[in-house]
Amino acid sequence: MCVLSSRIVTHYGSPHMDDLISVCIVLAMDDDIKCVERRPVEPEEITDPTVWVLDQGEVHDPENRNFDHHQFPAGTRKCTLSLIADHFDLKNDLDETVWFQVLVLDDTLGAIKTAGELDCSATLLKGLLNGPINEFVLTRFEQAKKLDSDNELVKLLSAIGTRIVTNIRNMKERLQLIREKAEFDEVNGLKVLFFMEDVPDPKLSIAAYLKETGKKTGVVVVANTRESGWSLSRVADNPRVDFRRIKDADDVTFVHVNGFVAKTRRIEKPAIIRLLETAIE
Repeated sequence: MCVLSSRIVTHYGSPHMDDLISVCIVLAMDDDIKCVERRPVEPEEITDPTVWVLDQGEVHDPENRNFDHHQFPAGTRKCTLSLIADHFDLKNDLDETVWFQVLVLDDTLGAIKTAGELDCSATLLKGLLNGPINEFVLTRFEQAKKLDSDNELVKLLSAIGTRIVTNIRNMKERLQLIREKAEFDEVNGLKVLFFMEDVPDPKLSIAAYLKETGKKTGVVVVANTRESGWSLSRVADNPRVDFRRIKDADDVTFVHVNGFVAKTRRIEKPAIIRLLETAIE
């Protein structure tokens, strides 16, 4: 047993994305973690606030760092991941992400009921959840009994958790920038969203902004991060938009073969609108 100041204890046996991602977030948020152990929790650890008890123990007591959900009534849509997210004030933002919604549903309802809610097959759902990257990390985690903080797997899990937390912070900051800078124009009777700021991952929080404002759009125009220019994207597969109609235009550098995205040179907004007048039926 790790006897240093702070540790994570989660269950042994087959891990799931619920407990794995929970470990990632705790590692990212608590710099004092000295080790991660996969074993049954000791009774005295339930009341020890230096021990993060995850996905076992049948206790939810954030003050003592107990985050289990198996004691909740059947059908309760809370898992260790959602409890951890709520504890660190991340849940409201993570609720807007598809991957978080799916993991919570899968862990609380099971694959068949989750697939029913998502209107897909359980086979498809399991295939997506058990992709090669997930399977590799879960297998490595399952093979571990005790991992010190300098272990390469712990470093990887911590980096994943940091990425999740950083993305949430970036999404909040970006949403505010979009509120300030986004513009809507109407082209051929269709709303077009222009967010023409030079920022990394320019589409970040666009969906959240549209949901927040309740505005509908058929095309989003943002900076092209691969090269200097603009990226034009069809939204919700709008049937009126087909960028193949502009594939031969001088300022167009790329059009996807299925017509849902186009790239242009660094042209002025009026020139983009002229292209859109041709692309939008």
